[in-house]
Amino acid sequence: MDMVSLVREKRFLGREFLTWLWFQSDCRMGVFTPEHGQPVEIWLDNKITLETDDQENVERVICHGEHSEMLEARQALSQGKKVTQASFKMCLNDAEWYFTLDDCWLNFRACKTPKVMLDSREDPDGLFFEKVFLIQEVVRVIEELFSEFIKARLSPEWMTVHLPAIGNWIQSGGEAAAEGEGRV
Repeated sequence: MDMVSLVREKRFLGREFLTWLWFQSDCRMGVFTPEHGQPVEIWLDNKITLETDDQENVERVICHGEHSEMLEARQALSQGKKVTQASFKMCLNDAEWYFTLDDCWLNFRACKTPKVMLDSREDPDGLFFEKVFLIQEVVRVIEELFSEFIKARLSPEWMTVHLPAIGNWIQSGGEAAAEGEGRV
C-alpha cells in the first residue's frame, strides 16, 4: 500500500481528533495543560466543515459563527457527518494564534500568528526567526494534544468512557459538557 492510500485509510483519526479537540475545549472551558507544556487555551473559532463518509455522494455542511453557537454543526455530527476541517483560536502567554486544521494530513490550512514586534533595523533576520518560532509553537501544542488524543484513543476506556461522553455532548448540544468528563 502506498503512503497516500494509507493516509486516506487512516483519515478517520484526523476526523476523530478534530471532534475530540472541539469536545475537549468545551469540557475544559478551553484550557489544556499538555504533558510537557504550560496551560494553553484552545477554542473552536468561527468555522467548521463536516462531511459524510460516502465518497460518491458527499454531503458537506459548513458552519460559521461563534463557537458557542455551533448548533448546526452539532446537528450534523448527530446525523453522522464527520469534522473534516475546523478553525481554532489558541491563547498562550497573552498571545493569540488563529489556525485551521484539516482531517486528512492534519495540515494547517491557515495560521495567523501573533504580530512580531522586533526592530528589523537591529536584527533583520530576527523577524524571520521570531515568525518561525511562533509557527513552531502552535505546531508543538497541536502535536502534544494529538499525542494526548492517541493515548485516549488507544486506551481501554475509549469505548466505555470517552465515546459515550462525546455522544452525550453531541446530543446535549454541548450545553452540559459531560459532567466529570473534563479530562477524557
